This record gives sequence, C-alpha cells and structure tokens, in this order.
Amino acid sequence: MTRITLERALLRQFARLEPGVVLDVGSKASPYKDRIPHTRYLRLDLDPRTDPDLCCDVQAIECEDAQFDALIATEVLEHLPEPQRAVDEMLRVLRPGGVCIASTRFLYPYHPDPRDYYRFTWDSLGHLFRRFSEIEVMHHGNRLQAVWTLLDHGIGRGLLRPFNPLVARVHFERTRVPLGFVVFARKGR
Repeated sequence: MTRITLERALLRQFARLEPGVVLDVGSKASPYKDRIPHTRYLRLDLDPRTDPDLCCDVQAIECEDAQFDALIATEVLEHLPEPQRAVDEMLRVLRPGGVCIASTRFLYPYHPDPRDYYRFTWDSLGHLFRRFSEIEVMHHGNRLQAVWTLLDHGIGRGLLRPFNPLVARVHFERTRVPLGFVVFARKGR
C-alpha cells in the first residue's frame, strides 16, 4: 500500500525536475532512474556490494560542495541516527537552485535496514529542511490506508495485499494520519 501512494507522490515531484546531474542517495538499484530527467545519474550507498558511484555515508558525503542539480533520498531519513547532518550534507552538495526530493515513512511498522530510528511529521520535516529557501512537505496516504497497512502487517499477514491497488485509489487532500511524506526542497540561488 505505502509503495503505491508513495510512488504516485514521488512521480509528481520528479516531473518538476529539469535535466541535470542527479545523486540518488541510499538507492541499491536506482528504481527511479528512468523517471527522473537527468544528464548524469549517480548513486550513493554505504554498502560497497551495491557498486555505488559514491560509497560513503550520507551524513558525511565525500565530494566537494555544489556538485548536483538534484538529490533524491527516498525512504532514507528514518534509518539515520543523525538526520539533520544528512540534510545539511544534501544542502551542501546541491548547486544553487538545486532540488532535494526526499521521502520518509510516518505510520509504518518497525523496519530496520539496518536500523529504524525515527518517524517524522510535517513540523519535523519543515525543521530539518529549514536552511533550504523553498520547502514543500506533502503527505501520501490517509487514515483508511494506514489502518489497512497495519492490518496487513499484523493479522492479515499479507492476505490483504491483492486489494492494495483498490484501497490506494482513495485519496484525501487533508489527513491527520498519513502513511508518509515527500519533501520538495530547493536550495537558494
């Protein structure tokens, strides 16, 4: 369920990007490469077995300042012990006017990969990205989908998954119970 609503929200944000040099953070397989306009696409991962272009921690990116036009960090922040350090590093390596698109879970079961530290809200994400000049924090999912997801991970044990595409069609512009968030943040010029 979460993947369906997340992907819908991410694709809307990817469509806003101009072609340029893109850094995909924490991506083991570049699942969005074909959907993101780019002139060059690089991957950053901590695990050398995934053969990343940059093998380092996003909390200490090993490259010079202002190298990328866009930075993608999907489902990464909740796995970091110091997410503010990571967001500050993302800002540092973006060129002026560059865009960071990040996503994170809100209402979702514990999922260590290798650790699961945090859940964020509109307020905490706005605070993390406060040094960017333009920040939009959008939710994906709603109360119905959150309950559905928790039931599927609990008593349903995957039995409800065939119905996920149907339940994912239910959309509310406002909710107090999202599945997660997508952040669109632009660095000042």
